[in-house]
This record gives sequence, structure tokens and C-alpha cells, in this order.
Amino acid sequence: MSDRRLEPGDPSDLCLLRRVGAGDERALEHLYDRYGHVVFGFALSRTTDRGLAEEVPADVWLGYWRSAHAFRGESKVLTWLLDIAARQVSTHTRRRRLRLVPLEEAGAPAAPESSDPATAALAADGERTLRDALEQLPEDLAMVVKLAWLHELPHSQIALVLEIPTGTVKNRVSRARQLLQESVRRQDA
Repeated sequence: MSDRRLEPGDPSDLCLLRRVGAGDERALEHLYDRYGHVVFGFALSRTTDRGLAEEVPADVWLGYWRSAHAFRGESKVLTWLLDIAARQVSTHTRRRRLRLVPLEEAGAPAAPESSDPATAALAADGERTLRDALEQLPEDLAMVVKLAWLHELPHSQIALVLEIPTGTVKNRVSRARQLLQESVRRQDA
């Protein structure tokens, strides 16, 4: 779509959605400009497969185009988009089947980037420790941390995505940081 930035006087999301429902491609472009990166970040936060995260937004926007006329206004437009994204991630995940590869074809595991085995082992251990600590976070904190740290969304965008105040996002990031530090300290002890 376009790289053009939207101006403050641009139409509201609901107005654009109604125009999309009537077949207005420019309205779809406006909404994509506003939320394309958010939809992609949301999909990426729901899967570890980057390829899948790149496929999902295309299906989200196609589904949005096809069903915009049916929007009942019971949620924000962005919430509706993210609901479509969540369903698409789920659908894509169910469709994916792991391809079995005989061990002879799989090849040797990739060599660590460092030539020093001790350094490589410490890096892998630190990553595993942090991953374990992230998995122990409550769901609300984990989602905020993934969107903020892994997908580098600003707090204001996270607030829009999760429909919570920006202050709550900041508090959750701070609380998650504190819990992660405590968890890592316990695991290192």
C-alpha cells in the first residue's frame, strides 16, 4: 500500500470501515497505513514462525475487505482487526504440519557463532534462562513484554492493541522487568 502518512484530520476508523464495506479501496489503504504494522506485530507475537507471521496479515486484510460490511460496531475497529488476526494465526497453525525429515537428510546442527565453545554455551544458557523466565510471567505481562521488547512497539501502540491505558502498559513493563530480574537471579543462584 502507500507510504503516505495520515494527517490529523483524516477520517475516523469507523468512517473508513464503512467506506471499505462499500468497496472503497482508498479507505482500506488508509486503515492499512494506520494498522498494518500493528497487525504484523500482533501476528508475530502469537507465533515463533516468522514466515507464518508474514502470511497472516495478508489473510487478515483480505478477510477485512470481504467482511467490513458486516461489522456491527460492538468493538473498536483495531480490536476487530486483531480478532481476525488471532483467528488467522490459529487457522494457519492448525493447517501447518511438521515435515518429517530422516536424520540422514537433516544435516548437522549449525555451529555456534563464537569459536569459543565456553562462550557459546554461556550465551545459549543465558538465552534459555531468560526464555524460561518469560514463560513464567503472567499472560498480561508476557504479552506487553513481547510487544514492547520483541516487536519494539511503542507503549502508545501497545495500549491501542490491548485496549488498556498507556500508564498500564508502562506499569506492566516495569513489573515484568522486576519479575524477570528476580527469576533470573533465582536461577543463577
